Amino acid sequence: MFHVKPQTATAFAVFGLGRFGTSIVEHLAAAGVEVLAADRDLARVEAVANLVDSAVAGDASDPEFLERVAVAHFDVVVFAMGEEFEASILATMTAKEMGCPRVVVKALDARQAKILRRIGADSVVLPEVEMGAKVAKSLVNPNIVDVLDQVAGIGIAERHPDAAWVGQTLAEADIRRSAKVEVIALIRDGRPQVPVNSDTILREDDILLTLESPK
Repeated sequence: MFHVKPQTATAFAVFGLGRFGTSIVEHLAAAGVEVLAADRDLARVEAVANLVDSAVAGDASDPEFLERVAVAHFDVVVFAMGEEFEASILATMTAKEMGCPRVVVKALDARQAKILRRIGADSVVLPEVEMGAKVAKSLVNPNIVDVLDQVAGIGIAERHPDAAWVGQTLAEADIRRSAKVEVIALIRDGRPQVPVNSDTILREDDILLTLESPK
């Protein structure tokens, strides 16, 4: 699934600004991509207006509204109105008819997911198993590190060894205790070491791939 990296998407439209949709919007905005956020509720639109390029109030199931916001311009369109299943169906069908290259739709259960796929949804998300941050990051730049980084409560980071660790073995540096992170890989001279041997002597120019230790 992660062997071929697809072309990176840069423009996103998110319709439906409940907790799930808002989470996607926030993480997309943090990624620095173009974002349009929309919802029927003006208060929800105003709550994210300062984060995105465009924020509009409107009904995603209305073809005229989708045409007005130029929905076909976006690389990825997300319909996060799972509680409004009929609206999700109409919006999905309209977006695909208008030529949207990738339509991602929120569903509440497997039955809804099956229907949405049949009418043209490219991806269907069940929020119970896929958090908004995971979806947003995988849309922007899907690769294996991002997938790991999307698991709730886990953070992945790259760092050079602290000065105090240089010249010590991984075991001697005891990074898990001193920095509260787990070293899951080491990149040296462009070559990854997975797993990292505990007697590996750390160098200043090493790159450590670390995982936040569970609390």
